[in-house]
Amino acid sequence: MVKYTLTNRRSRSVGLAAVLLLVMLGLGAPAAQAHDELASSTPADGATVASVPATISLRFNDAPVTLGARVEVLDSSGVDRADGSVSVTGTTASQRIAPTAPAGAYTVRWRVVSADSHPINGTFTFTVQTASTSAVPSAAWTQAPSSAAAPSAAATQAPPAAGSQEAASPEAASQETSSPSAAPIVIIVLGVLLLVGFGIWMFLSGRRRRGDGTQQ
Repeated sequence: MVKYTLTNRRSRSVGLAAVLLLVMLGLGAPAAQAHDELASSTPADGATVASVPATISLRFNDAPVTLGARVEVLDSSGVDRADGSVSVTGTTASQRIAPTAPAGAYTVRWRVVSADSHPINGTFTFTVQTASTSAVPSAAWTQAPSSAAAPSAAATQAPPAAGSQEAASPEAASQETSSPSAAPIVIIVLGVLLLVGFGIWMFLSGRRRRGDGTQQ
């Protein structure tokens, strides 16, 4: 009876230890497999702001890795208005926005590497009611030179008349100098004729010498 009770107690202890081990593994597995998540953003997803924010802030539940972090701030036409690289401080990743960004709907696409070295990504949207004040002078500056384009075009069209008269003088000069160019051709032809004549004379003189030799 004593041996039987000791065996039962050992079996119960082993069984209890196995159950506790399984419970601990079951509770620890989700924690080990869980990756970082986006806790909040500024602006928030779907928010409407009065003006273009200076930066986009993404706050995670754990500190992401700076290497490989990327945030795109796309306006309604698909142009990325992000200015510079992503800055990571603690659990917050920040991305500057260009001061000339226009008003309208924006889509933020982000990608970071979590603390457990797994990449995570996501998107959210927000809307800007009015553009920043720095965007107005740049637009006015680009439109101002268009009014002065007409005088510049007229100025570029005026000189061709005088230029055409000046261009005629080189053509006349080329026509005047074209006639003496025949002299080198005549000299070359005469030289060729002289060489041919000299060759014929040498050939005939050789035949004569051979004929005189055979007669003797």
